[in-house]
Amino acid sequence: MKSSVMTKWLRSGLALCLGVVLALPALAQEDALKAFPGYVDFGELNSIFGEPTVQISIGASLLGLVASLSAEEDPEAAELFKKLNGVRVNVFETESMADGAIDLVNTARGELGAAQNVMQSALASTLNVRENLSAAESRIRDVDVAMETADLTRNSIMQQAAVSILQQANVQPQIALSLLQG
Repeated sequence: MKSSVMTKWLRSGLALCLGVVLALPALAQEDALKAFPGYVDFGELNSIFGEPTVQISIGASLLGLVASLSAEEDPEAAELFKKLNGVRVNVFETESMADGAIDLVNTARGELGAAQNVMQSALASTLNVRENLSAAESRIRDVDVAMETADLTRNSIMQQAAVSILQQANVQPQIALSLLQG
């Protein structure tokens, strides 16, 4: 029993030492990394979320080890790991912020739903106006066709009356001529 407890303690201590040995160079390199191109600092997250709960720094030596281990399985990823000088990950506790985030999401959903209702109402109104405009245009065209038909009929009647009057006017001189000749 004592040996299994000792073994656990020994393993835990060894893992802790290994973690410290691998983390110390990464922490020492952190300031040096800021000078490299491509360095990105998300420091403003500290002002939003507070101090990180967990910080993980991985140095170039550990990244080189990861690159050599992954070279066979994923050569592209291995090349990427070889080019990295260091990685630092900050983990923030957001459990207390979850309620605020849920409220924010719900508020946004409510505002989007209201905007959607306004858009649907505007669309329905626009479609109604379009239908009414089409009906009014159709009635105007019908009136125009009726007016043109009435004008055509009137002009046709006037033309037929004029032809009839001209025929009668031409017949009367011929009657007078035939009386004189005859």
